Amino acid sequence: MMTNKIWMNGHFVDAKDAKVSIADRGFLYGDGVFETMRGYAGIVFRIDEHLSRLYAALKVMKIKLSYEKASLKRAIDACVKKNRLKSAYIRVTVTRGEGNVGLHFSKMTTPNVVIVAKGHVEYPQSFYTEGISVGVAQIRQNELSPLSGIKSLNFLNYILARIDAKDKGYDDAILLNTKGYIAEGATSNIFLVKKGALITPSIESGILPGIARKVVIGIAKRLKIPIKEKLIAYRELVAADEVFFTNSLIEILPVVRVDAKHIGLGVPGDLTKLLHISYQKTVICESLSR
Repeated sequence: MMTNKIWMNGHFVDAKDAKVSIADRGFLYGDGVFETMRGYAGIVFRIDEHLSRLYAALKVMKIKLSYEKASLKRAIDACVKKNRLKSAYIRVTVTRGEGNVGLHFSKMTTPNVVIVAKGHVEYPQSFYTEGISVGVAQIRQNELSPLSGIKSLNFLNYILARIDAKDKGYDDAILLNTKGYIAEGATSNIFLVKKGALITPSIESGILPGIARKVVIGIAKRLKIPIKEKLIAYRELVAADEVFFTNSLIEILPVVRVDAKHIGLGVPGDLTKLLHISYQKTVICESLSR
């Protein structure tokens, strides 16, 4: 399997033995949440912020864990260490647990908690040097749904959007919300550059409050780069000088084409490159301080 040891409900097990029941509500209904994180030199970047977002999502889902944040943090660090990882991909999955078939469930349900840590597989370097192409999906993001702001196990909107984009020859997808404004990528937040300023969809657009998004906003403020969070129309997206995606795994990934339209000069822009370098410096500084 993908890794030697999996942390599951308080214990390490071999990957081949890590199983949940077919009555698990995560399996049956996507009834649960998850977080993906990235480790550098064996240190999980912004782990506290990831855990805060996880617990906020659990509150939305009304799932109560017996584990405190501190104990789950120790478990994540232990899983990375147990698998002897330096550059790591980490996923924490929480389901409501086993229950009867049907929407009703027992309040006594015990959540299943699984931590997987494996070696991080980098995107092709050409994605960063040449940029990627994206297509705007027909599927819309419901900005009024509480699920738009959390990482729930029901990921079908994003999966279908990514499949549609791939079928059309694009590398990834962008979702609009129900009002037609830009929301986010299939697995990422999105930023625009226009006349030296950064623009990104506001939380009200129906987006996940990304950890990497927050890092980029912090870097921009530190470098005194103007930044605005707002509703963004499609015409503003395709008229941007630069566009890039962010998430904890890809860091900052330049977008050079949206649908049939080239963004700017059709190559990764200077501000995108500067922000990526600054992001990586932030990672190094924070990793050394832990």
